[in-house]
Amino acid sequence: MTEPPIELRPANGRDVDFIARLIELTMRAYVEATWGAFDPERTRRTVAQTVGSGHYSIVRLDGRDIGALAVEREASHIQLAQIYVLPAHQNRGIGTALVRRLAEEARAAGKPLRVRVLAVNPVRRLYEREGFAVTSETPERVLMEWRAG
Repeated sequence: MTEPPIELRPANGRDVDFIARLIELTMRAYVEATWGAFDPERTRRTVAQTVGSGHYSIVRLDGRDIGALAVEREASHIQLAQIYVLPAHQNRGIGTALVRRLAEEARAAGKPLRVRVLAVNPVRRLYEREGFAVTSETPERVLMEWRAG
C-alpha cells in the first residue's frame, strides 16, 4: 500500500480547540470505558498546557487538518505520546504511516520507540502489526516498545 500524502506542521495555540475536539471524538468511549467519565474541559486545559511544549504536530492531508500527533524525544527513547486521526480518515493507513515514520526515526537514532495505549483501545493491533512488543500492563494501560531488528 502506498503511504498517504500526509504532512505534519507544528501545533500552536490556535489548534487547542481542534485537538481537544479530536480527542473527544476519538477517545471519549475508551476513556469512559476505562474510568467511567470523560471531562471535555479538563481535556481542553491539558491540551492547552501541552501544546506549548512543542511535542504536538497537526496531521494534514490534502491541505486539511485531519489529526494530531504528540511525540516526546528523550535521551533514552522516543515516546509516541498521542496519535489521533479524525474518524472519517481512520483505517486508511494514516496511523500506520505515522508509526512507520517514527520507527524509522528511532532506528536512525538507535533508540527504542515506546507507546502506551488504553487496554480497551483496539489500536493496540496496529502497534502489534508494526512489531511492537508488550513490556508491561496495568488494568488500564498496555505499555509497548518497538526496537530495530
